[in-house]
Amino acid sequence: MNHLSTTIGTVYTYERAIAFADTDMSGRVHFTMVLRYVEEAEHAFFASISEPVTCDTHGWPRVHVTCDYRSALSFGDRATVKLVVTEVGNRSLKYCFTVDKNETLCAEGNIVIVRISK
Repeated sequence: MNHLSTTIGTVYTYERAIAFADTDMSGRVHFTMVLRYVEEAEHAFFASISEPVTCDTHGWPRVHVTCDYRSALSFGDRATVKLVVTEVGNRSLKYCFTVDKNETLCAEGNIVIVRISK
């Protein structure tokens, strides 16, 4: 039984400003922050389909992540994260993501999450 009210091809877009605390000594976003931005987008997407990220009965840990970095993000930039659902399983979800600023691709990748019982 599929627990998600989403389908393959669903697109979700999320925007956020880059905070100074997200940058490293070079003034660019630390590479780990990009995945946090994607996670923020995922949580907002789940809220939009009324699916809890975690609750008393289950959670959605990541089981596979890929990310390729293409262009830097810096303090003050506005990042746009786009999630596209590519697979919906009985207890799993796979999506590809892009992160860009001003239509310049900064990062892209894939994430697989699996619903597990607590």
